Amino acid sequence: MPAAQQAAAAHEHLAEGYTEAMKAATDPVALRGEKFAYGLEVVLDGLALRLTR
Repeated sequence: MPAAQQAAAAHEHLAEGYTEAMKAATDPVALRGEKFAYGLEVVLDGLALRLTR
């Protein structure tokens, strides 16, 4: 990821995106929230499939 950040440094929008991505990857609270949301979606999708049968 550091090489990508360095390559995008000249492009403000891309540089901001990489900075945010790095924060999210290292922030345990954000990571836990993302994993919980994904797991909840999987469970709800599975329930929805069973209900439509």
